[in-house]
Amino acid sequence: MKTKISTLILIMVCNTLLLYGQPGSLDTTFDNDGKVTTDFGIGTDWGWSVTTQTDGKIIVVGGTIEEGTGEMDFGIVRYNPDGSLDNSFDLDGMVTTPIGSGYDEAYSVAIQPDGKILVAGISWSGNPSFDDFALVRYNQDGSLDSSFGTNGIVLTDFGGSDVAYSVAIQPDGKILVAGTTFTPLDGDFGLVRYNQDGSLDSSFGTNGIVLTDFGGSDVAKSVAIQPDGKILVAGGSDIGNGVFALARYNSDGSLDNSFDTDGKVTTDIGNFNDWGNSVVLQQDGKIIVAGVSNDGNFFDFALVRYNQDGSLDPSFDSDGKVTTDFNSGNDFSFSVVLQPDGKILAAGGADIGNGVFALARYNSDGSLDNSFSSDGKVTTAVGSESFGFSVTLQTDGKIVMAGYSGTEQVSDFAAVRYISGLILGLVDLSIESGTILIYPNPIQDVSVLEYTLAKDENLSIELYDVSGRLIRSFLGQEMRTIGTHKETLNFNEIATGNYVLMLHSKSGRLGVKIIKQ
Repeated sequence: MKTKISTLILIMVCNTLLLYGQPGSLDTTFDNDGKVTTDFGIGTDWGWSVTTQTDGKIIVVGGTIEEGTGEMDFGIVRYNPDGSLDNSFDLDGMVTTPIGSGYDEAYSVAIQPDGKILVAGISWSGNPSFDDFALVRYNQDGSLDSSFGTNGIVLTDFGGSDVAYSVAIQPDGKILVAGTTFTPLDGDFGLVRYNQDGSLDSSFGTNGIVLTDFGGSDVAKSVAIQPDGKILVAGGSDIGNGVFALARYNSDGSLDNSFDTDGKVTTDIGNFNDWGNSVVLQQDGKIIVAGVSNDGNFFDFALVRYNQDGSLDPSFDSDGKVTTDFNSGNDFSFSVVLQPDGKILAAGGADIGNGVFALARYNSDGSLDNSFSSDGKVTTAVGSESFGFSVTLQTDGKIVMAGYSGTEQVSDFAAVRYISGLILGLVDLSIESGTILIYPNPIQDVSVLEYTLAKDENLSIELYDVSGRLIRSFLGQEMRTIGTHKETLNFNEIATGNYVLMLHSKSGRLGVKIIKQ
């Protein structure tokens, strides 16, 4: 029995190293080299936003030049988990949707619990006064959902030049879209809430619409929903030389006066142009906004973390603010997500060569995570010229970025997938495969094991060294019910080195390689 376990441990260690690789490295199971590009036909195709479905398929939305007319339309691509186009999505994996008679472009995507796809952006007929928020809903096969708005399309006019940049879905199914409305003088945050059928929600703001003025020309780029129903909207304002702008609203659309006394916060990072682009909420209620900051010469990635009351969090790099230079020219962060272990991913592009995808990973205190590509930063060229705009985390822990590859005249959608070092997913001990998550990894004296059982199990959790020798038993044939569990494990007095954490029951076993430093 010991020989069998030892052999199994060695196989697991080798397979884990082979399969998962160095965090921050390209995932070569994704279109063979970790990169994929998609051409809609002619001209310019830009991927602005990426998300993943529960089945692992990947959706990228943006804009595409319509062949024969030269007009821009909504463009949507769906990939299989291996990076190939999903032919069950409009037969070829690609959908184009003309909305107005001129310029239409998608900037954000969200997946409903029923699998329908919401895409938000702009529809422009050619007259600047007729830019509108555009919200489109698709069925799972890529067809327009005729039960939503007018044949799947909803346009919202604020009276000026209106652009929707971000969409989110409330737990009750109502839909929030954030962006900006411009007048000849300036712009304001624009926030709209729709009912599930696409009609404006009259219980929100004024007939479903809320406008917020920070005192300058203000652009909302990202919306997120707190567990208590309050709404966060982040962007920028040209107050001074440009600042991060963040607002929090009550569920009825009124500003939340418990947030910095008036519901609004602005943050100046440097002495020059700063701008927020993406917001995410931590489990402890703290708020992270990612964007850019100019030091007087070049732009850098910028992150700001706020406490729940809107004040800057001094535990985040001592003053609540972090900037990151990729040693290029201009570096732009457009998107931020959180890993389950609390680490922070910020993504965008950097002016290295003709432009590259740029990704940084931070520890929860704001320091760069040196376990990620040795210095916390990764750049990836996709073709001769490329730029990233959006990042998401798959259910298996892999990182997907989307953007474009090519020039401003001729470009394609581009997607890149990276290894995160996280191992996530369902644990079903009735088969000898599956995945688990332990964080932090490399482990510390106390780490958390997170797993989901497909059925009730009498479970054991044990730590082995790479020779198959049992080092410590954390759990011995104890009942764990179907569902997700978090076990706090004590690794105190465990020597540094490589180990395998094994979960097993009468129906099977599986394990994950861990490192104690």
